[in-house]
Amino acid sequence: MIRCVTAFISRLLSIFAICHLLGTASSPEAVASNPVIDIAFQSSAPYYEPTEAVVPMGTPIRWVNTTASFHSVRHDACIDEEPCPFQSIAIPPDSSFVIAPLPPGRYSYHCELHPIMRGTLLVLDPSSKEAGHDR
Repeated sequence: MIRCVTAFISRLLSIFAICHLLGTASSPEAVASNPVIDIAFQSSAPYYEPTEAVVPMGTPIRWVNTTASFHSVRHDACIDEEPCPFQSIAIPPDSSFVIAPLPPGRYSYHCELHPIMRGTLLVLDPSSKEAGHDR
């Protein structure tokens, strides 16, 4: 029974993430022209693979949970009262979380359930010569 509920929740979260991605993309062509960048949860250090993901501007990002534990993705600014660029709920095993493309910048994030898990997104604008700043 628990396995069925977990599978149902996993599918529901995946559908929600896809709908969110499609609903915030500028057009279907934008989603099709930019492949999704995957970041995998790891059970041990470095915890996210890659630890620092370099992403071209306009590219959706997906965190994939292949571990046996629940994890989350929370931008560090969500802790303070700044704008929160992205934050997931607990992501079950064998599930993923997708966000729409982000503006250029450096985005530090962590797992709210396991604060030792930390990663960085570096979103680059190909037309800009600078690498972006902290967001």
